[in-house]
Amino acid sequence: MGEPNEVVFRLTRRRSSVPRARAMLHAAFGDWSVGQDALEDSELVLSELVTNALRVRVPGDRQVGVRILLLPDERLVRLEVSDAGAGKPQIQHPCEDETGGRGLMLVEALAHRWGVEERVGGIGKT
Repeated sequence: MGEPNEVVFRLTRRRSSVPRARAMLHAAFGDWSVGQDALEDSELVLSELVTNALRVRVPGDRQVGVRILLLPDERLVRLEVSDAGAGKPQIQHPCEDETGGRGLMLVEALAHRWGVEERVGGIGKT
């Protein structure tokens, strides 16, 4: 039975945090010998989730939490992104000429499943 591998870190609320999250994912997947296809899909999903968390309206000193978990027995990767904002993200259906609003559509297409949970303590969501 394989032991789960886990990386947990926090990001400041800056655009540069998205590439930092991807770099952490690359490093973890390299250590865990995760394949290229899983890396590419996970990288896109993590980028979209972190981008969404950075757009949530909260005080500027609030950070974004990230947890990357490899469950080798189930052959699954779990990506968690937490923010201090209220509400739940919803899939948008933008028009063809709109340049944004497709992040959760990509997450839904690439992920086995996705969802939202309230954070412990009641502030924000994961």
